[in-house]
Amino acid sequence: MSVDVNELVRSIASEVLKQLQGVEQKDCVMVLAERDCSTAAMVQQKLGDDVELVFFGEDTLNRNFCRYIIPSLCVCEMSDLAIGKAQGPIMTEVLRLLLLGKTIETFKFGHHAYSETAPGSLYSLYESYVETLAGFGLKKFQPEAPEVIRFREELVTEKVVNDIAQQGASTLMVPVAAQVTPLAVETAQNLNINIQKCL
Repeated sequence: MSVDVNELVRSIASEVLKQLQGVEQKDCVMVLAERDCSTAAMVQQKLGDDVELVFFGEDTLNRNFCRYIIPSLCVCEMSDLAIGKAQGPIMTEVLRLLLLGKTIETFKFGHHAYSETAPGSLYSLYESYVETLAGFGLKKFQPEAPEVIRFREELVTEKVVNDIAQQGASTLMVPVAAQVTPLAVETAQNLNINIQKCL
């Protein structure tokens, strides 16, 4: 019995492709920093396990990034970017991405560490850089808002509803026996938050 090798290869390749297409691809996030264990762990914790992280300098061939993250921006990097300048390969890439119209998120602006000690005018200067950078497309990281938040206390007040709104949720689940104040109900209606009682 003779086996057609070409037909066998085509058959195997076809089967492998079918199986690969069935594998769900994770969203890919570009981290604009060099990979190290602590940075990778911190970014993964903030973004969750449903994303694949690619760090600066790693292979980006055939990758479509859904998000660009720079873990932190020091005051010098903020100042440079705010005037359209970049130092070093990572900041040059950040500037290139901004010029391409990409949104970049950061977990931390460096000047926030000095909020208690910096002179007001200097701190205000850096806050103005934050506004300028936001206009360029570089913004503070906003975690994905949960749709539903479960509140386990027995009294639901206006403050509770406002806190839920701050987190971006559209539904507040409360215990069946919970008392919801009239002001909480009114606030929820104004903020389009659905209050549901559940077991």
